[in-house]
Amino acid sequence: MAIDKPNQMKYKFLVLIAVMIAIVGCQKNEKKSISQPDKDTKELSGKGYSIQYDSSFRLDESGRNGTEFYLFTPTAPGDDFSENINLIIQNLGVLKYDLNQFITLSEKQIEANGKLIESVRKNENGQEYHILIFETKMNGFDLKFLQYDFVKNDKAYVLTFSAKKDEFENHRKSIEKVMNSFGLE
Repeated sequence: MAIDKPNQMKYKFLVLIAVMIAIVGCQKNEKKSISQPDKDTKELSGKGYSIQYDSSFRLDESGRNGTEFYLFTPTAPGDDFSENINLIIQNLGVLKYDLNQFITLSEKQIEANGKLIESVRKNENGQEYHILIFETKMNGFDLKFLQYDFVKNDKAYVLTFSAKKDEFENHRKSIEKVMNSFGLE
């Protein structure tokens, strides 16, 4: 299916906005706190989704930057970046993109502004989604992202973990556990 220029440009703009929101949300958070992660988990349910996360994460449901939520990892004194998971729900409306079209355009946008590391399709527990890992430099930070993309009912659910490149692997195992708990209703 061919995508006309106006809709392709609109989509590229939406993807760029999603990446920018993820990056802006990662900027230095002046309210730093030290907390030891515990094994308690909490659950957050929203507009057709749910996710479980460690109780040591700080939840922000303010809607800033167009997100449904941010989950900030615990921070230490001197941290200049707050690693986080965020969810953006994009209404695909008239675009009528399926997951393949959404990923094709996402990959092009990532490659134009950064480096695509991995792109893989998953189908687990009856949920089809796509995982993207990519890197970019922004606002003086070398950043690395783990993104899970879902498309359902003309909406794209973009769940993204953002971290400094050199801190990414330190968080990856616990972050994947949280992101793997994400489900659509």
